[in-house]
Amino acid sequence: MAALIVTLPATALHRVAVIPAQISDLYGSLWKGRAVLSGGYSLDWEVRSRSLLLARGVVDWTLQGGDTQLTGVASVTPWALEAETVVGRAGPGLMGLIPGLALKNCTSRAVVDLQSLSWREGRAAAAGVVSVEAGNCEDLLGRAASVPQMTLDLTTQGNDARGLLRDRDSVLAELTVTGDRRVIGRVEPEGAVLVPGMPTGGPIIIEYPF
Repeated sequence: MAALIVTLPATALHRVAVIPAQISDLYGSLWKGRAVLSGGYSLDWEVRSRSLLLARGVVDWTLQGGDTQLTGVASVTPWALEAETVVGRAGPGLMGLIPGLALKNCTSRAVVDLQSLSWREGRAAAAGVVSVEAGNCEDLLGRAASVPQMTLDLTTQGNDARGLLRDRDSVLAELTVTGDRRVIGRVEPEGAVLVPGMPTGGPIIIEYPF
């Protein structure tokens, strides 16, 4: 049954899911295909056929564009989600794919080296680092906003996955995905000053279940 499903054309996704507006075209099949994205980007994927025999979907993928080249492996089972060996460079144009951002026309690039991101019932895990170079952005009124050199370190603590964003001098923000299905975000005043309109009087903590 799984083998039959993945041979369907990629356009069959229109019948079973809401396709994001950032995807303009779909080509190929669910087995091996391409999504054309806004801004000149594309996402290519190919399912490893042998993985289906183990009731596991393993997909090799590549996201690329003029300023971006990222590759990785995603795997899905009825009980787990995992991304492995996500490596490459991510350009500032990718931010244009995210609606509602308070910043635009950014120049910073990032180098991505993620060994793993995973979720299993009762446990989240992460390992890797994303290095962001210094640059500039504009806010929605066209005012310049500086972006410092930053590092996002991803680690695992117990049953939780943790991401810590730092510049050279201080912690800017922290994001935790817990094993008991909560996402907890904390933005320090040093990080809030980088986002136009965000209060800077003290830490901002946001928590919600999923």
